[in-house]
Amino acid sequence: MKERQNTNKITIYDIAQALGLSASTVSRALQNNPLINEETRLKVQDTAAEMGYVPNWIASSLRKKRSNILGLIVPRTSMYFQSTAISGIQHEAHKYGFSIVIGQSDETVAMEKELVHTFFSLRVDGLLAVASMFTTNFDHFSPFIRNNIPLVFYDRVPIDFPGYSITGDDFKGGFLATEHLIKQGCKRIAHFSGQLTCNLYQQRLAGYKAALAKYKIPYDDSLIYVHNLTLDAGAEAARQIFALDKLPDGLFAANDSSAVAFIQEARRKGIKVPEQVKVVGYSNDLSSRIISPSLTTIEQSGYRMGEKAVETMVQLINKEDKIKITRNYVFEVELIPRESSLL
Repeated sequence: MKERQNTNKITIYDIAQALGLSASTVSRALQNNPLINEETRLKVQDTAAEMGYVPNWIASSLRKKRSNILGLIVPRTSMYFQSTAISGIQHEAHKYGFSIVIGQSDETVAMEKELVHTFFSLRVDGLLAVASMFTTNFDHFSPFIRNNIPLVFYDRVPIDFPGYSITGDDFKGGFLATEHLIKQGCKRIAHFSGQLTCNLYQQRLAGYKAALAKYKIPYDDSLIYVHNLTLDAGAEAARQIFALDKLPDGLFAANDSSAVAFIQEARRKGIKVPEQVKVVGYSNDLSSRIISPSLTTIEQSGYRMGEKAVETMVQLINKEDKIKITRNYVFEVELIPRESSLL
C-alpha cells in the first residue's frame, strides 16, 4: 500500500508527473471534461485520490469567476427555526450545485460584521443572512451591495433594507396569536418580545396591538417584556409576572422557548396553564409538542423559507429577469391550537 503523501504539497503537476501526462490533461480530467476519454479521466481521478490531492477552490473560483459556494449567516444554529431553515437551504442549494458555508453570529453585531468580511474575502457567489437581534442597519453588508454580489435576507431583515428578502407574515402571526387568546376569554394579555430593533418583533408586537384594538381591549405597556427570548430570559420574565399584584390571564410569546420557560416556571409556582394563564408561542418548535401542557403556537414554515431563499439567490446569480423575482416574499403563517390555551 502506498504511503499517502502530504496533501499540502500535492498539485496537478505531481499527478501529471506520476502518470506521464501533461498538467492540462490532468486538469481537464479532474473537471470531467468530455475531451478527455473515460479511461484517462478515471485513472487521473483515482491517482489524485490516492495521492491525497485537494483542489484549490479559491484559485479555481478566480479562474471561473464562480465558486459555487454560498455564505450563510445565522444567529444560532441551535434555534429550531434556523435548523429547519438550514435544512431547506442545504437541500435546495445541493439541487443547484452549490455548497453552503455557515457562520454563526451569536446574536452580536460585531461577529456578524466579521462574518460578512470573511465571506466577502472568500468570494462566495452570494450571501444568505438572518440579521442578529441587535442589527439596526445593513451598512456592513455594503461590500456585497456595491459589488453586485447577490444578498438575500430571510426571517430577520434589517429595517429599510431595499434588497431581496424572505419572511413570514409576522404581523398576521402576532394578530392570530392574540386574537386566539381573546376568543378563549383572555382580557389581560402579556407579551414576551425580542429586541424591538428587529423587524419581526416589531411586526409581531404590531399584530398583538391590532388584535387588542379590534376587540377594544386597552393596550398596557407594562405587560410588554422585551428580552432575548432564551429559556433563562423567559423564566426571569415569568418570575416578574408572577410577582405582580394582578396576574395576566394570557401570554403571547414571540418564540416557543420563552413560552416553554413560562410554563415550566408556572408549574414551579403552582400556577395552572391554561386554567389561570393561557399561553401561545411562536415557531412550532419540537419543544412545543413535548412540553405539558402542549403549546399552542404559530407555524412559520422554516424549511420552505430556506428553500425559497436559495431559489431567489440562484435566480439572482443567474441574472434572471428581476421583474420575475419577488423582492419581498412573504410566507403565510398558521395558528396551531394545543392544550396551553384550550380548556
